[in-house]
Amino acid sequence: MDRPTFLIFSFLGLLLMATLHLGEIWFSQESSNIAHLIIEWLPIYTVWAMLLIIGLVKRVSTIPS
Repeated sequence: MDRPTFLIFSFLGLLLMATLHLGEIWFSQESSNIAHLIIEWLPIYTVWAMLLIIGLVKRVSTIPS
């Protein structure tokens, strides 16, 4: 997978996870508590954010001067 595709994949993954999270909050009539966020959603957000950061760092570090 080339770098631009990896960045698009990572960005779309993070965006879709945020959409799913907002959809769950909207469709479930319960208020979301902090423990639910930390246990279920924070690890997923962390993985997608790290993929995006890795893609950005690799992209910046390989640009020829």
